[in-house]
Amino acid sequence: MRSAKRGHAVIAVLTALALTATACGSSDSDKSEASTGGTYTIGVLNSTTGALGAVGQQEAKGMQLAVEEINAAGGVKGRKLKLEEVDDQGSVNLTTAGFKKLATDTKVPIVIGPGISANAKAVAPLADQYGVTQILLIAQPEVANGTKNVFEIPLPGKANSEAMVNYARSKGVRSAAIIWANNPYGQAGNSDISAAAKAAGISIVNSEGFDPGKFDFTAQAGKAAGKKPDAVFLYGAGGSSDALLLKNVGASGYDGHIIGDLTYSADFIPKTAGPAADKVVSLTAVNYGAPDPETKKFLDAYRAKFGGEATVLGAYAYVAVKLAAAGIEKAGAYKGEEISKAIESLGHDSIIGKLAYTAQYRGGPSADAFKPVTFEGGKYATPDQG
Repeated sequence: MRSAKRGHAVIAVLTALALTATACGSSDSDKSEASTGGTYTIGVLNSTTGALGAVGQQEAKGMQLAVEEINAAGGVKGRKLKLEEVDDQGSVNLTTAGFKKLATDTKVPIVIGPGISANAKAVAPLADQYGVTQILLIAQPEVANGTKNVFEIPLPGKANSEAMVNYARSKGVRSAAIIWANNPYGQAGNSDISAAAKAAGISIVNSEGFDPGKFDFTAQAGKAAGKKPDAVFLYGAGGSSDALLLKNVGASGYDGHIIGDLTYSADFIPKTAGPAADKVVSLTAVNYGAPDPETKKFLDAYRAKFGGEATVLGAYAYVAVKLAAAGIEKAGAYKGEEISKAIESLGHDSIIGKLAYTAQYRGGPSADAFKPVTFEGGKYATPDQG
C-alpha cells in the first residue's frame, strides 16, 4: 500500500514538472540542435569566395541586415535568429556536401540558398528527401515547382523580360533590337523578350549577343542603332560589361528608348557608363527611384551599415530571411515540413513584391512587381512617365 502511494506521488510530481515546463514555453517540437540556447539557427548555402564570391558577398550582407533587424525587434517567438553559413565556393559538390551537413549534423530545419542555378538544381531534391525547408536565391521557378519544401525568392527572368516589353509597349514602341549577354541567363532573356515582343505586336529588327568577358561593344551597338528601332533592349550579365555596352550604345548616337533588365539598376552602372546611364530605364525588383516606406527603410539601413547602395541580390537575400522568420513564426513546430506548410499559406508581402506560393508554383513575384528606374546625374531617379 505504501508502495502504491509512493507511485502516485511520483506521478503527481512528474505531472507537475511537465506542466511547469509547458507553462515556461518549452516544447519537444522546438528541441533540436538548431534551436538551443534561445536561438533558432537557419542554414545558409552561399558562395562568398571563388569566381562568384562577389555575388555571394552581396547576398550575405542582405541576410546579415535582416537578422540584425529581426533580433533587435525581439526575434522570433522570443528567440534570436542565427545564421549557420557554409561557403560552397560555387562548387556543386561543395553545395551538396554542405546541404547534407546542415541537414544531418547541425540539423537545421530550414536552409537559404544557394544562389547559383546549377547548384540549386543539384540540392533541391534533397530538401524533400531530408524534410528541410529550402529558400533558393535563383530565378528559375521550374527548379522549385513540384516540390514540397522548396521556394524561390527572385522574380523570374521571364517576368523581367515581360516587364521590359510591357514598359516598351506603354511608350508606343513598335520595333526593337535586343543586345544580350551570351551566357545561359542572357540567352534565355533573348528568347523571352522575343516571345513577349511578338505577343505585344513589337517587331524585333535585330538580335545579337555580346561576350561579357570583352570590353568593346561598338559593333553590337552600331548594328542595333543602324536599324533605327524605337527601342533597344539590353539584357546584361551582372558585371561591368553591361555598363560598357550601355556606354557604347550611347556613343552610337542612338536616341530612342534604351530598356534594360534588372542588372541595369546596379549603382555601378553610372560610374562606368557615364551620361549614357541617364538614358536607360531598368525594370527592377527594388523601387530605387520612388521607394515606399519599407523599401526606403531597407535602403537607408543598408547604406548606413555597408556604406553603399543595396543591390537587387542583397534585397533578395534580405527578403529570404524575412520569409524564413515569418514561416518559423507561423509554423506549429520548428520542423522543416511544418515551416514549409506555413510559408505556403502566408501570402508574404515584401519589398520586392508579394510572395504567393501554391502547391504548383514556388517561384517569385510576377511581372507587375518590377519597377522602372533610371539615373539622373549618377543618382537614382524615376523615369519620365510622359
